[in-house]
Amino acid sequence: MDDRRCRSATSREPGASVMKPFTDDARSSPLGFFNLAESYWAAAVALENAGLRTTHPTSPISFLYYHAIELYLKAFLRTHGHSAKELRGKNFGHRTCCLSEKAGALGLHFDDHDLQVFSLMSCTDAVIRSRYIETGYFHWPAPESLNRTCKSLRQTVGQELKKANLSVRI
Repeated sequence: MDDRRCRSATSREPGASVMKPFTDDARSSPLGFFNLAESYWAAAVALENAGLRTTHPTSPISFLYYHAIELYLKAFLRTHGHSAKELRGKNFGHRTCCLSEKAGALGLHFDDHDLQVFSLMSCTDAVIRSRYIETGYFHWPAPESLNRTCKSLRQTVGQELKKANLSVRI
């Protein structure tokens, strides 16, 4: 493979364009997180409506919902000053418990249903089971329940982004 294709566009090679690199925060805006959450949520709904006839049809659907939930929470936290680097770090990362607790402390309202979903995502291996095959009994939220939480977060986080003068369609 020609390794010139893998070099940065900011390199000083003849003919290379010189681009000013973006910061993580500029590339990972609250609106960016929100729109990516919308994409994962829409993909989950579409896949659920497709009615796949497979051995594990809910696993990829659940994974898409879980990721949408995480991204909606991160969109809210970015709106309230948390950096993209901080959201990827050890204090937050993919930890729904920490993301939802911090969002709640900053004023994002959750109903009891949402809190149950966050608890199952945080305190069980439901999220990882959506990605890997494991046998045995376990408890995880139904896709309808995850969809409901996504709708709730979409509405509340979308309103927060609008308050911050970001152009959001909800």
